[in-house]
Amino acid sequence: MPRISSQESKFVSESTICDCSIDILRPDSTLIPVLETKNHPNMKYVASLILALVVPSIALADDAEKAKLMELGKAGYMACAACHGMDGQGVAAGAKKMAPSLTGSKIATGNPAIFALVIQNGIAKENQDWLGMMAPLGASMDDEKLAAVMTYVRNSFGNTGSVVTAADAKKYREQFKAIAGPVTRAKLAELDKK
Repeated sequence: MPRISSQESKFVSESTICDCSIDILRPDSTLIPVLETKNHPNMKYVASLILALVVPSIALADDAEKAKLMELGKAGYMACAACHGMDGQGVAAGAKKMAPSLTGSKIATGNPAIFALVIQNGIAKENQDWLGMMAPLGASMDDEKLAAVMTYVRNSFGNTGSVVTAADAKKYREQFKAIAGPVTRAKLAELDKK
């Protein structure tokens, strides 16, 4: 197979970028030897072309998925807002709050599997730090809604966290399906170390 020379390559033209992205997929392409040879002089160029074509479309898909989850999560968060407040800071009930702030929450922004368990099973009432109790909400949410609420909380109230997909939520439910009822904070810490 012939090799591509630098004279034959038009590095900046859109048609070359399109030809390269198509040719890479064809078995008879002249670009295939470039991809198969690690030390080929054009390897960096070909790799940068592939990344330039693929990465933006992945980022756009990720942004669209996150936007969809954030919108659905905001609607699903209404149940949480009764105790955590619309601003995520916790609803005041006299001198105390119904629930802790979600801003910077180690549970909300940490291990997403642990956060899913908290939403699914709730947290046991162990003291009077908060007037409310984290009720188990998992039965009222399918995997998509659980993922959306988690994504919303992990990316709202000053938090920045990863997107949680419905597949992730399903995996987290499976991971902890043997745990029944509200969990203690000690149990959460133990599980988070595993």
